[in-house]
Amino acid sequence: MTNRTKHLVFIALTVILAACASPSPQLMRGQKHEAEVGGSRFTIWRKGEMVEIYRTSPEMLPRLSAVMAKAAIAVEQVTGCPVREGSLVGDAALMKATLDCG
Repeated sequence: MTNRTKHLVFIALTVILAACASPSPQLMRGQKHEAEVGGSRFTIWRKGEMVEIYRTSPEMLPRLSAVMAKAAIAVEQVTGCPVREGSLVGDAALMKATLDCG
């Protein structure tokens, strides 16, 4: 691998890692919040009643049910609204939900 190729790979990886907690295009102009619940850190993007939740703490093989429960608590802490029942979907790293602000 040439030095030029190594530099390009390094730059590409840096850009990819920097975008790890960036919102999807639908939430680009949303509000950014950060929260910690039970040792898990989350970055939460909100636009209207839509939220995207990114787990930003490193955890070895976290249980999905535990991560989702913590994410729901984090969302309510930062938005003041609970997650609409049945709307929280995703995996241990990225989740999406709809708020139930009444």
